Amino acid sequence: MKSGTKKDMAYRQIKQMFLERRFEPGSMLSENMIAADLGMSRTPVREALQILQNEGFVDVFPKRGVMLKGISAEAAREILDLRAAVEGYVTVKCIPFPKKSFAKLEKMLEVQRACYENGDISGYLRHDVVFHAYFVEFYNNTLITEIVHSINERFMSVGFAVLRNLADVKTSHEGHRKILEAVKSGDAPRVWDAVYDHIDFGKSQLSRDNDP
Repeated sequence: MKSGTKKDMAYRQIKQMFLERRFEPGSMLSENMIAADLGMSRTPVREALQILQNEGFVDVFPKRGVMLKGISAEAAREILDLRAAVEGYVTVKCIPFPKKSFAKLEKMLEVQRACYENGDISGYLRHDVVFHAYFVEFYNNTLITEIVHSINERFMSVGFAVLRNLADVKTSHEGHRKILEAVKSGDAPRVWDAVYDHIDFGKSQLSRDNDP
């Protein structure tokens, strides 16, 4: 296997550790431990960590280790505000939505429902991103797509704080259903409300940690 390929593999797998919160934010890991866990030498791991540090996922401390960075509750709420503004606008601009695409969206909701029924919150979160990204990609604004992709990738780790149990997952899934039905109706104000209500649910979940 080529060195570049190993670096790419290490990059993807270490990032997945972050996204799935296999370690708590702030945890300090050693390069040797990560390399052993991935079954690789330290060189591709070190190269991958440098990229991840540039992207803001980790902090690398020479001779001390690697710290997985978290996202504060305040930063997460600000991200959700941005998502509400961007996704609300984009989804409204997608209507009237082509009917042939409804089957794809229905399939996404079915896959999400299967994750819910199997108790797979991690899987649900991955497909949650796919659902929201579909409208952004359909709108086809390169800058918006890049920004939302970057936000969603960082935010998945916070998703475990939003969806802590299956009841939360069910509420999230119902929010997706309301968005899809609103899009089908072609009613722009209904679409705005569905998107905002869904994202406000996430904000309210984050606020639980700060309740007295």
